[in-house]
This record gives sequence, C-alpha cells and structure tokens, in this order.
Amino acid sequence: MITRDLSSLPKRDVYRILSSLVIPRPIAWITTVDGSGRVNLAPFSSFMGIFGPPMLAVTLGRRKDGSLKDTHRNLRTSGEAVVHLADLPLLEALHASAAEVEPEISEVARLGLSTEASDLVVPPRLSDAPVALECRLNRELELGPASTLVLLDVLVTHAAERIWSPEHDCADASCWAPVSRLASVAGPNYGVLGQTFRLGASELP
Repeated sequence: MITRDLSSLPKRDVYRILSSLVIPRPIAWITTVDGSGRVNLAPFSSFMGIFGPPMLAVTLGRRKDGSLKDTHRNLRTSGEAVVHLADLPLLEALHASAAEVEPEISEVARLGLSTEASDLVVPPRLSDAPVALECRLNRELELGPASTLVLLDVLVTHAAERIWSPEHDCADASCWAPVSRLASVAGPNYGVLGQTFRLGASELP
C-alpha cells in the first residue's frame, strides 16, 4: 500500500491525491441567474445527492483572489439554481463551461446551448441535458477560507424519456452514459458509466 499523511502535505498535493482516489465523481452542471438576468453555467465535481430529505450537497471554491465565483454569488443573491447531469454528447460543452470568463459573459450563450423555462425557479434548464434538478438554497457551511459547502433543496426533477423506466418509474442507468470526473493528473480526465451489474437485495441505500 502507498500511504500518505494528508495533514503533512501542501493543499495542492492533498487535492491531487484525494481527487485521484475518490472516483468516479458525478458532475453538477449548474445554471444560475445574476441580478441582470444573465444565465451562468459552470461544472462542479465535489457534489453528491442526499435522498432523505431530497437535497444536493455541492462544494464551491473561491477564486485565487478570494472572491466568490459567479455561481456562488448568483446563488446567494437569488437562492435558486438548476443542477444538471450531462451525458457523453455534452462532454465537450461541459468541459468548455469550466473556463473562467467575465461575469457579463453567459456560458450558455457562448457555447450555443439551448434552454427552456424551469417550473419553479428562475434559472432556466438546459434543453439537451438528460437530467435537470430545480433547486433552492437551504444553507451554507464554510469549510475554510477558500471552500463552502452548499446544501440545496431539490424541488422538481426532470429526466429525458430515453433514460426513464416506466416499469420502475425512475431513471434506468443502462439507458444513458452519464459523465463523471476522474483524477486531475495530466487532465482533467473524465469517464462514463460502463458495465453495470445487478445483484440480490441488500441493506445498502
């Protein structure tokens, strides 16, 4: 076994090692709206679902100068967001949306992505994303000077018909290729869902 004591390592090394071990990570592709009505779009791979109550947890970092990123600032202002999960056809757009641009530039417009109105929140949802989750800010937890854990209540879910199982009334993982984040070494690197297995019932959620 290769052992590393994270408490003794620089922040950059900690991130490189831990992000290479905790994989695959789903990517939250988030739309928010600023005070002028511009739509911001950005991906975050420090992201997980909480299923009772229905919530999402997303870690939002800060810019190098300590200022809030556009997604975080917009979320604090409006309290609303739409979290998408992308599949393989959207990978290039997802990757490109991570580039830092001026706040007045909409990544949605820059990348030529189409949107449609959400049901309960102001930020629109991406028309081509197979999954869109309309959310409202619940609370924030400061994790340090450069990182904030954001908890979002999931209000409405949208899923493309092509990934839905009418028999079970939920999404079928075998019907799509959700994109995940892998290690950042010589990357960023991505993966998609590959072979799946079905076993008997267990106590796992």
